[in-house]
Amino acid sequence: MTSGPEPVGTLDVALAHAEKLLLSQPGLAAEQAREILDAVPNHPAATLLLAMARRRSNDAADALRIIEPLVAAQPRWAVAQRELGLALGDAGRGDEAVAALRKAVRLQPTMADAWRALGDHLYAMGDTAGADQAYANHIRNSTRDPRLMEPALALAEGRIAVAEPLLRRHLQQFPTDVAAIRMLAEIASRIGRYADAEHLLTRCLELAPVSRPRAITMPWSCTGTTGRSRPWRRSNNCSRTIRAVRVSAT
Repeated sequence: MTSGPEPVGTLDVALAHAEKLLLSQPGLAAEQAREILDAVPNHPAATLLLAMARRRSNDAADALRIIEPLVAAQPRWAVAQRELGLALGDAGRGDEAVAALRKAVRLQPTMADAWRALGDHLYAMGDTAGADQAYANHIRNSTRDPRLMEPALALAEGRIAVAEPLLRRHLQQFPTDVAAIRMLAEIASRIGRYADAEHLLTRCLELAPVSRPRAITMPWSCTGTTGRSRPWRRSNNCSRTIRAVRVSAT
């Protein structure tokens, strides 16, 4: 008696297990992805997971070797485009990373983490206006609380005078809402209130020091003698830099 075909659910379980391992144990995630690919060669989702695991293991070159053929085969897969952009960024190929991330958000405009990564690269390149817009789109698309949708949209559209009072009223009712606090920090940074922004980010860390990663990069946290924001560099003589806040999923 011969065994029947392996149930489809087994593959789904294996993929889910590999994805779960990505954050904490990328090496094991890579092993799981390779086992899947041994059984199902060229499986797109397993290939993507392997590339992600290799990048998270600090091997951008190997991640690119894996992800580039996948993107070439499936050029309209937004998640693969995002991963390509992240790997290119880790490899120090900033211009190419921006192009890949722009394509990712064109394909899927609601992809919050791609907007955030795009903002990081644009800021590093000196395009502060483009970075501000990308960060605003990140906030808008990572906000799931319907009570915050109106201020998030106003912030994304640059209507700070509308967004700020809405957020302050919301925080009067819900003073520990981390999503609202980080949005208010973004507003403070845009209008030059850097001390307020740092205070708000510190509050975010106090409320949600460890959680599922949703990094909010704030490269304006270091300022020069002019008080204007500038990208973080090792040469900055700043006594303290807050580069990212990890907040809980809302």
